[in-house]
Amino acid sequence: MSKPCVGCGWCCLQDPCMESHRRYGYMRRCPDLFWDGEAGRYMCGLMLDPETAEQVKRSQHAGQGCYAPLNSWREDVRNRDGD
Repeated sequence: MSKPCVGCGWCCLQDPCMESHRRYGYMRRCPDLFWDGEAGRYMCGLMLDPETAEQVKRSQHAGQGCYAPLNSWREDVRNRDGD
């Protein structure tokens, strides 16, 4: 059973998607990942950008659940930018 994305940032901080690699090259973390303090979760700027959103959402299977449902970060969603 798939679990919904909680915005913990694990995927984008550990292994950015191919959309990020195409746009920025191979980087440790995607420059379009940002912490939204009000929402209390990480957000994807590529999925929010009207020019790239449709393609990125399709390629990342947005809305179909978490890629790493056993990942412990899911239970500890916080800003990890300083880690």
